[in-house]
Amino acid sequence: MKYLLFLTFGVCATVTCMAQSITGKVVGENNSPLDYVNVVLLKADSTYVSGTVTDVNGAFLFEKTTDNPKFVKLSSIGYTERILDIPSTGNFGVILLEPTTVMLGEVIVKSDRPVTAIKGDALVTSVAGTQLAHAGTAEDVLVQVPMVVGRDGVFEVFGKGSPAIYVNGRLVRDSNELMQISSADIKNVEVVTNPGVKYDASVNSVIRITTKRPQGEGFSGLLRSTLRENKYFSNIDQANFKYRTGGLEVFANFGGAIAKFQSNQYGVSNSSQLWEEKINQTGYGNVKDFLGKAGFSFMFNERHSLGAYYANGLTSDKMHHIHETELSEKNSVIDGAIGARAGDTRTLPRHGANLYYNGKVGELGIDLNADYIWKKSRSNVTVDEVSVNEGSSLINSLGINRGRMFAEKLVLSYPVWKGGIEVGEEFVSSRFSSDYDTDAEIINDANTRVDEKNIAGFLDFRQTLGRFSIGAGLRYEHVKFDYLENGQQNEDQSKTYNNFFPSFFMSTTIDKVQLSMSYTSKTKRPNYGDLDGTIDYINRFTLQGGNPYLKPEKTHTVEVTGAWRRLFAQLSYTYKKDLIISTSKPYGESGEVKLMTLDNFPEMHSIRAFIGTSFNVGIWEPRINLGLTKQWFAIDTWKGRKHLNNPQGMIQWQNAIHLPYDIWLNVDMAWESAGNDRNMYRKSCSYMNAKLYKAFFNNSFSVSVEANDIFNQRNYGVTLFSRDIRRYVCVTDLSRSFYLTLQYTFNSSRDRYKGHGAGSNEKNRF
Repeated sequence: MKYLLFLTFGVCATVTCMAQSITGKVVGENNSPLDYVNVVLLKADSTYVSGTVTDVNGAFLFEKTTDNPKFVKLSSIGYTERILDIPSTGNFGVILLEPTTVMLGEVIVKSDRPVTAIKGDALVTSVAGTQLAHAGTAEDVLVQVPMVVGRDGVFEVFGKGSPAIYVNGRLVRDSNELMQISSADIKNVEVVTNPGVKYDASVNSVIRITTKRPQGEGFSGLLRSTLRENKYFSNIDQANFKYRTGGLEVFANFGGAIAKFQSNQYGVSNSSQLWEEKINQTGYGNVKDFLGKAGFSFMFNERHSLGAYYANGLTSDKMHHIHETELSEKNSVIDGAIGARAGDTRTLPRHGANLYYNGKVGELGIDLNADYIWKKSRSNVTVDEVSVNEGSSLINSLGINRGRMFAEKLVLSYPVWKGGIEVGEEFVSSRFSSDYDTDAEIINDANTRVDEKNIAGFLDFRQTLGRFSIGAGLRYEHVKFDYLENGQQNEDQSKTYNNFFPSFFMSTTIDKVQLSMSYTSKTKRPNYGDLDGTIDYINRFTLQGGNPYLKPEKTHTVEVTGAWRRLFAQLSYTYKKDLIISTSKPYGESGEVKLMTLDNFPEMHSIRAFIGTSFNVGIWEPRINLGLTKQWFAIDTWKGRKHLNNPQGMIQWQNAIHLPYDIWLNVDMAWESAGNDRNMYRKSCSYMNAKLYKAFFNNSFSVSVEANDIFNQRNYGVTLFSRDIRRYVCVTDLSRSFYLTLQYTFNSSRDRYKGHGAGSNEKNRF
């Protein structure tokens, strides 16, 4: 019996020792936490047991294991690998990784296709050490990131609309900024499809770009020039300069674009009054855009940083359209018109400024940002029209818009138990005014102004409990909206909102499968242009205007995401209430004239599914993505109730090929099926793009040649359904385009500017 007791206690002690948790924190230079460090448990014979990566705080944790590991191996690009004995307590404490500097002889570097993994509430795609490091710029990288679609600075997250894009925690204000970041300097890209309470309640998706650690001092710069051919030639140039010494960094960025583009479309409208309107429009536009930005940042030490910038610019946008209109009833032409529409819009000036402080007091993190924007635009439009029934007419209009915004945001963070807590507040004060004068008899002059104040507070709490990561948050927003017409407040259109927006997420790893589930409550407030009650004259049959009675759109979303090896999938369900939709209404007593505007519709249900994978076959690295969206939505038309429930599918086939002499060839193809999107029916479309990229002189100089939409199949037609009319519009522009890009960088280094910005969504509404 005595021996049995000794044996029992011995077994229990052994199991207890074997089943202990293993934890630690990995830091680099200046004790800064290192995230995404590979941490692997090994047996005494170096057999693999389990693996993980460190979180944003540099921490890793292996829950109780019975595989009796002996060592832990830590590795990260740019740091010396370490193999350590596991201490008896299982707690490593703080582990320091030293930067590695190795002189290499002739080597062969093999880049793998990036693997997409789950990190908390984000899908993370690695860039460093993969073929994406050779893509060119941050914009070229985003084109290749799963769930991100678009190009030329205009991106969407599949099924989630336009994202807020952050670089090292700082909000990107200008899409041209993405072209200023070399793909070789990017560490990873995170896509958050269900962002939590830290972000504005109207932000439905977020892209976070993290670059590598900064290196180098002195003077550095980037010069880039892109030539685009799409029937007309366009040119985009930029020059960024930076000087760094000690903790001080001073920078100045300059950019300019001169572009000419075509604008052609064909449309047919059918009315409840049994008439049909055909419109054929051809034209072109000229855009000149210039921007300058200068600022500084100063790092007192690794715990305190202060900075500011000021930006200004101007935009000149000229357009000229010829439109032919034919009105018929019962296949008999009853009227027609031909007209020329010319416009000149100038935005001058457009001031922008940011001031930030980022630091730590003990364990308390402090992130403070203040932003200011002021802009003015002046638009002259002339419509010279000749109608069969009404004769000739000349309509002139002048619109002057002014907008200004002040915003500040404070976020406090503190580690709590096995995670942390973030508490923050955000205040936004904005004003948008519009003066509109016209000599058109059918509409009146207008003077409108919108004043809005948004006060928000939020709390976000996150913990890592064993193999589970859990987070929950709550955001409160108080919005006061005042609408003024001719200097007098309109009480019916002025509103006050008080809303709570909860969020929750949970992620875990089961064997080699990563799983994540999240819920968020969001809102979408209409843009100021959408709220403008001014009515613009298009032609004698068509007017266009906003709707000051619009209510915010409310959204509830539940998402489930999974990843296994090189395969990942996501499924989400969304419920929207009071959704904002483009529609048309009769205007005037006869009803012949139609007003294109926006309105709220009761509700819509939808699901979204996405699955993607990648693999390697020698020098060929393909990725395949499949997406599907389906909605349940119905509207009333003059022909009765119409259900718009047709699903839309998407297939992406992206191919990266590593050619001799370190040349990269990318061939990307995509197809989108026909289907419904809100109250629209979209026809199918497809495209094929190809790009050659080659870097010289240790990546300091690069050349890329691109051909987009080679077969000119990207254009598609859209049918818009509303109560009174059905409108079909098809853009007939030449979609095929060619690019030549030259880029030169010297003494390249990552920005130290840590301003995250405030009022990000409010800026978009301008």
